[in-house]
Amino acid sequence: MEKIDREDIAITSKHSNRSRKQIEYLLEQYVYAKPKDWKKFLDLFLLVLGIGFVVSGIIFFFAFNWAELNKFIKIGVILLLLIICITCSFQLKIKEIYKKMLITAAAMLVGVLFAVFGQIYQTGANAYDFFLAWTIFITIWVITTHFYPLWLIYMVLINTTIILFNDQVQNNLNSIALYTLLFFLNGIVCTALLALTKYYKTDIPLWFRNTLVLTVTSIATVGISLSIFDSKLQQGLLLIIGTLAFYAYCMKYAQINKSTFFIGTIGFSLLIIVNSILIHIFNEDFIFFFISIFVIITVTALIKFLLNLQRKWTNEK
Repeated sequence: MEKIDREDIAITSKHSNRSRKQIEYLLEQYVYAKPKDWKKFLDLFLLVLGIGFVVSGIIFFFAFNWAELNKFIKIGVILLLLIICITCSFQLKIKEIYKKMLITAAAMLVGVLFAVFGQIYQTGANAYDFFLAWTIFITIWVITTHFYPLWLIYMVLINTTIILFNDQVQNNLNSIALYTLLFFLNGIVCTALLALTKYYKTDIPLWFRNTLVLTVTSIATVGISLSIFDSKLQQGLLLIIGTLAFYAYCMKYAQINKSTFFIGTIGFSLLIIVNSILIHIFNEDFIFFFISIFVIITVTALIKFLLNLQRKWTNEK
């Protein structure tokens, strides 16, 4: 029997005569987190935290003892740890999730290795070279491991590489064009992810989905606000059109999947953009008082709307 999810229960509740108690029982059995689920979460959380502290400890070890260490020791220690992580992930008979965490730790150590190598031999490379090499050398691991924390690190590296490349080498893109490029890059990834969850029922963690949506909306909000304040709406036209299309898709997705996070994120984004327009149009001191009142009213209304919507969707289930 396949696992019953929240959407299945919502659909059957609309087309059956199940009582509220029966629906609540199904939710308790198949949807809501149980003590064993919390235990599993804590086990994974503490393991990730431990791996993060180990990698951080390695970085601080080199930073504190840099002058006293021989260059072969510096590189050798990192290579040894990298080999240990990779070997253990392939040879040890442990759970798949632990193997993926070891690969993630190895991916972080690749960045440490490049940083130490650059400091020892003073390669003179730009910062973007470091992040580009880091991104390229862990690509195979990211694709084959299919581990979402590693995918998040990978997305951060790609965005950082693009920003530094434009800042240090190309320098042809202004702020609005750069935000447009980042928006479409992350927006395409996010849209593809949402399509996978909709059409192929791919099991993608909620935190990863929400993080991507928050990232895309933040980039769009900052980019559009900059185009408003700099009076360069023509340059930001592509970003505005893309943002409207992305927001429309997210709103449709939110209604189908009953996600108040999407609606709240988009609502706050639009609120910031509207405030930017008001400040740019009036450009007077009194407008800040008006905006304060406007923000209080709109935020209160948005929160009330989200609570009512969540209550409505909960009753439907």
